[in-house]
Amino acid sequence: MKSLFTYFKNVRGEMTHVVWPDRKVAIMHTGLIILISAVVALYIAGIDYVFAGVVNRIILGY
Repeated sequence: MKSLFTYFKNVRGEMTHVVWPDRKVAIMHTGLIILISAVVALYIAGIDYVFAGVVNRIILGY
């Protein structure tokens, strides 16, 4: 039990060394992540569409 208490005490001490981003930077990074996620989703959807068309041509013969 003592080691668990010591662990959380050390965690609390380390959290004082963390440099948290300000609101503007956090919003900018969030927007960037959303944009990159949307681009990757569109890319994957495009590849899926192409592969589905290729498979349909092979299976259905058109």
